[in-house]
Amino acid sequence: MKKLAAGLCLLGLCLSQGTAQGAEDCIKTINQGSATVKLGLYEQGCMSISWTGGVITSDVTYNCCGGSTTIRINNDDWMRLLQAGKLDSFRYQKVEINNNAYTLYFRKIVGTEPTNIAPEDFFK
Repeated sequence: MKKLAAGLCLLGLCLSQGTAQGAEDCIKTINQGSATVKLGLYEQGCMSISWTGGVITSDVTYNCCGGSTTIRINNDDWMRLLQAGKLDSFRYQKVEINNNAYTLYFRKIVGTEPTNIAPEDFFK
């Protein structure tokens, strides 16, 4: 019985990881090489919030309250899922590139409408 209780506690701890509500201790700023900042948008374990535009190094701010992954999806499939209401409450980060300038958007789908949210609210 003790093993079962310990196993359930361990399972609960594992499932509760990465569910912080945008706590300040989850927001981290790291100085890193400027050439790796944009690559980090797709490969970093923490979600990128912003960065300074340094030539050699940049201060990059991450939200490490939960895991982050990159998923690429066909636009037609995305629109079909969105219109069917299958993406309600889905949070995602959209990166737009215009004239070599990167803009990050943090979004949450409410019903069938994408709405912008604050980066700190991404894991709420």
